[in-house]
Amino acid sequence: MDKTVFNSFNSSEKILHHIDKLDHFFNGGKTLIVTEFDLTNKCNNNCPLCVGVKENGSQLTWDEIVMIVKGLKNLGNRGVIVSGGGEPLLHPDFIRTLELIKNAGMEIGLNSNGLALTREKCEAIAKYCTYFRVSLDAGTPEMYLKTHGMNAKAFEKVCENMKMMAEVKRETGSAVSFTAGFLTGAGTVKDMEAFVALCKECGVGAAQFRPFTGDRTDISAEYDRLKAKYEDDNFKVKASLQKYTKFCESDCRGYSKCRGMFFSTVITADAKVFACLHHRQEPDFLIGDMRGEGKTLEEVWNSYRKWMVYENIDVTKCPPYCRNDSFNAVLESLEADCVHKEFM
Repeated sequence: MDKTVFNSFNSSEKILHHIDKLDHFFNGGKTLIVTEFDLTNKCNNNCPLCVGVKENGSQLTWDEIVMIVKGLKNLGNRGVIVSGGGEPLLHPDFIRTLELIKNAGMEIGLNSNGLALTREKCEAIAKYCTYFRVSLDAGTPEMYLKTHGMNAKAFEKVCENMKMMAEVKRETGSAVSFTAGFLTGAGTVKDMEAFVALCKECGVGAAQFRPFTGDRTDISAEYDRLKAKYEDDNFKVKASLQKYTKFCESDCRGYSKCRGMFFSTVITADAKVFACLHHRQEPDFLIGDMRGEGKTLEEVWNSYRKWMVYENIDVTKCPPYCRNDSFNAVLESLEADCVHKEFM
């Protein structure tokens, strides 16, 4: 039986498991918990709804990676999500970057389209990563063409690569949580079952559903049906429930500030730090430019500009159900005044 524990993707309570960080937050010292890290903006897919920035073709140098990882360690960061941007597997220093991050004492999550997987990379992922998610977003070649802009040959290659990763995980006894992701929307729900069946066939540990940003297509009935039909001791069907459960609520966010930006940030492939992964390359969210300003990550993170960005973010204009959404709701309630709070 596969003993891997899969995250339920309900992040509302996660922030409460970092009391020391919250103490720093409410007492003026801001430190990171998780950082999205873009190694490269180069990509080997042509997703029509791409949220990356592959058009600028930037890529971090090895010296920049070393400097950034050192800075993250010094800032007390705990988790690094290697993502994009572009496709992280394309970076020439991909494997030794994983080793560097792990040796610095941080956990690693990896998001990839899976097309450039090799056995050597699978072995590195199995050794160093806490989780690895292949963004497949399809159960058939026809849907893959719509979601990734790639032909049937590429789809079949990714499926073969997922089987290879599952094999390496078994052979090495790795505890890495190996999953595949599927973005749901009005145009993709018909492929949900084919996706789940394919994931199970390929040996993936879990099939994950997340909504396209802004798409409120209700998948609850199909999701429940697929869980009942396909789940067993070695395979799970999961969803970002903290997002789907909000579909029936009003658009009121329940918070006024993006306090989550002090705990979760993104470093892009051109060595810039932004307050939010959903606003990569937007000037109003730029905390600092390590390459352009010749600064260390610590200098950027502790700069006054971070506070300027924080004060000027209008959360009503941000994408719904963003990564920091549930964190912000919790932090808003923790900071609210409470009558007679001393008398518990």
